[in-house]
Amino acid sequence: MSKQGEEYERFVQDVYKVLNANDGLSNAIVQHNVKLKGISREHQIDVYWQFSYGTVTYRVAVECKDYKNPVTAEKIEAFRSTLLDIGNDIQGIFASRNGFQTGAINVAKTYGIQLMQIREPLESDWDGCIKDIYIKYILRSIINVRPILYVDLDWANANGVTAENLSSFHGRSDCTFVVANKGQTDERKDSLKTFIDKLPSRDEGKNLTHTEKFDNAFIEYDNISIKVRAIKFVYDVHFSYDQQHIDAMNLAKAVVNNVITGRSFLINIRNDVSELK
Repeated sequence: MSKQGEEYERFVQDVYKVLNANDGLSNAIVQHNVKLKGISREHQIDVYWQFSYGTVTYRVAVECKDYKNPVTAEKIEAFRSTLLDIGNDIQGIFASRNGFQTGAINVAKTYGIQLMQIREPLESDWDGCIKDIYIKYILRSIINVRPILYVDLDWANANGVTAENLSSFHGRSDCTFVVANKGQTDERKDSLKTFIDKLPSRDEGKNLTHTEKFDNAFIEYDNISIKVRAIKFVYDVHFSYDQQHIDAMNLAKAVVNNVITGRSFLINIRNDVSELK
């Protein structure tokens, strides 16, 4: 067996694993390169599975041909002879990458053999369909944030807090917290970074401003606690752009065409099966 021929057989095996699972045949084990005993001799079957429905066991044999040209009637007749020799009502499927001649189709219809063209997707499969999808992203970055504290002056005077005290207040945004209604049942504590992450960023620009006002809140860092009426954020918003290209060819795994019934299916890389109209 050539390497190319075996690769195609494995490909067909994988396709039928997906199709059987999609049809609810969970107990069907799809095998490759199986030996089946016939009346006259032993036969090598490229892909084989069997399953039980009620008290009946069904057997399916698949012949795979990776020819450059369409399969001839003689190949279908030879496969029919194999099926007859194996007997026991085994069902036959002939799989080909490049289709079948008219004579082969007529022979298969006569003897009830399913003809399946199973192949990888081609560029031509997308004629008239959307194949390329481009998604553009705008990445908004909030940078150079400068918080300005509006201290509660009455509280500052009552507690001896001066501008000199405040000048030493510096803390990381993720370690600095705004505590609203401190000591009460509805106390809430949020990091300064939480406010920064929620700053409006719809428009790009420099020295944008946003003010958060508070009725009863303290800003805390380490052991420092300062009552504030508001925090004004001065900041810049920078836009960067990115684009993602989705090629539908990269999402498709196999095209399956039942030559006898005319129905076609697409299997994607997630093993989802959809019928092609």
